[in-house]
Amino acid sequence: MKQDNFKDEMNFINAPQFPGQQLGNATIEQIRGVIKRQKRLKGFSHIASVGVSEINLDLSGTARILLGVALFKVYNVGDPQSCFEYVNSLQFTVNNEIVIDQLNPNFLSSFFNTNEYYYIPRPLSGTDQLTIKFQNNGAQAETVQIVIYYI
Repeated sequence: MKQDNFKDEMNFINAPQFPGQQLGNATIEQIRGVIKRQKRLKGFSHIASVGVSEINLDLSGTARILLGVALFKVYNVGDPQSCFEYVNSLQFTVNNEIVIDQLNPNFLSSFFNTNEYYYIPRPLSGTDQLTIKFQNNGAQAETVQIVIYYI
């Protein structure tokens, strides 16, 4: 199954390295427009302790569109277990709107994603509050790496 999530982003694959110099009569405003539409990433690390834990995901004030999220478990070298063992559900909210609810975090990892992140586009205003709550019913804490993709 082919996913078309990157259709809008693919226009920039063949973009010149220095668009201001190579696009002919492009104005500075046109170049700024190209830069504003480029994908950005921000990473977070969170220790999901036993019980409920929460992390606020603060993005740049220039963030205008949430593209998606990806989660990864930190595991010891040589440990073949790369799935979440103890964290069994999460809730992701954007400005008090529940976007993802009661989902096992393994579904947001590379095992289940066709693309590099789970695509959940949302408009942003630059003063947004993004939060992830983890429910850990296991015997110990797990470290979670979170990547937010946005424009």
